[in-house]
Amino acid sequence: MRDQLELLWEIQKIDLDLRQIQEEQDRFPREMKKLDEKQGIEKERLQKEKEKIESLEKERRQKETHLTAEIDRIKKSEGKMFEVKTNKEYQALLNEMEAIKTANGREEEEVLQILEEIDELRKVFSRKEKELTAAQEKIEAERKAIQERMTQNDAMLKNQMERRGALSKQLESRLYKLYNALKEKRQGIGVVTVRQETCQGCFVHIPPQMFIEVQKNTDLIRCPNCNRILYWEGDGKTK
Repeated sequence: MRDQLELLWEIQKIDLDLRQIQEEQDRFPREMKKLDEKQGIEKERLQKEKEKIESLEKERRQKETHLTAEIDRIKKSEGKMFEVKTNKEYQALLNEMEAIKTANGREEEEVLQILEEIDELRKVFSRKEKELTAAQEKIEAERKAIQERMTQNDAMLKNQMERRGALSKQLESRLYKLYNALKEKRQGIGVVTVRQETCQGCFVHIPPQMFIEVQKNTDLIRCPNCNRILYWEGDGKTK
């Protein structure tokens, strides 16, 4: 029975390893998704900065086009001054030209302000572009590390499955069925160790005489509380 119990314990440890590997494998796609989302957010932020600059550039061009048209209006008005026949018409033309020049002055100031804002935004954009490049490099490094870990886990999973298959063939059929049934009912754990007269599955104390028998690893003994198979992992000394 000692050999069978040792096989059971090895299979239990493999199953716990397999569960951990599988949980990690299941977590990887979620981590990859988070990286993609993070990368998308960074790109979106930079795109908004770019759109802001483009919007201001468009506004600047519109104002400059309007200024050019208004300057042409002034030139035409100046040309008309030689054609007016009355003082009233002359004064009206002067007033119109003055109003256009005043409006142009305000618009020129607005254009200068827009240019300053664009210049500042370009500096910010350049800085954020560098930050995005650094962030993307970091994300790609994390992505690569995850992919490498996935490859390693695949190899570990295959190796442990092969090892488990080989060990299970050496186990008595009744014990293997019992173990699988217990594992299914007890959150994947059918075999547990005992320490200081305590079942490490449910952490309930077992009778002293039972603890002595468990340390021999010569009989199939199950916890009176959780019903798991008890195994002594040690050199025979009480822990």
